[in-house]
Amino acid sequence: MKISAIVITKNEEKNIRECLDSLKWADEIVVVDSNSEDKSREIASSYTTRVFNIDDESVTNKWKHALKMAFNNWVLMIAADERVTPELQNEILHLEEPGKYNGYYINRKNYYLGKWIKHSGLYPDFSIRLFKKDSSAIIDRVVHEAVEVKGECSRLNENILHFTSRNVEDIIKKANYFSSLEAEENFARNKKITKIGVYTHGISAFLRMYISRKGFMDGMEGFLVGFSYAFVNFLSHLKLLKLRGKL
Repeated sequence: MKISAIVITKNEEKNIRECLDSLKWADEIVVVDSNSEDKSREIASSYTTRVFNIDDESVTNKWKHALKMAFNNWVLMIAADERVTPELQNEILHLEEPGKYNGYYINRKNYYLGKWIKHSGLYPDFSIRLFKKDSSAIIDRVVHEAVEVKGECSRLNENILHFTSRNVEDIIKKANYFSSLEAEENFARNKKITKIGVYTHGISAFLRMYISRKGFMDGMEGFLVGFSYAFVNFLSHLKLLKLRGKL
């Protein structure tokens, strides 16, 4: 079972080395960058010759290009701030091929400011990450990219480690980035929003993460997770209000 690991980057020099270290066992590593201004491509090139740059900021389009460039039929999709554990590596390498499955869901352990977040709806966090190229496609989404697989899928037991916001700077930067993407996506869907709705959506997001999904059980980090989700929600609806010419 030969596997191509695909990764996309954009100014990920703080993350990409550890990510690619966790993928050295793969038969091929494909990295697709989009005009990084740091050393992302330089670092990636020390791990693989299959490093490509495209003039396209779309996350979905970068994943599509990476999938297109993969030589092998089995593909493992990993973000730059994620790591494959040795246990997951071993589980993947011992999968039988050919088998009856065309894809596998893999769970993520999400770390926020260095702490594993067990609540807030962030664990378990399954998505299809290992799949057959000839039976799959990247779904067109502005945010929260996903894979659609034709045929039967199963679940693996081991986890991907996801090191999301490591500091306050990351929280602010990601909030601005993802809120802009969500605003564009909602605008394209012709979603309606009112000025009061900007506030109520943000408050609702916090209560959902912190209270309903028991984020309070993760301490201060759980509070900050709820706050950051509320902040993204607030900003995305504020930006949507501006896109709709109401601000």
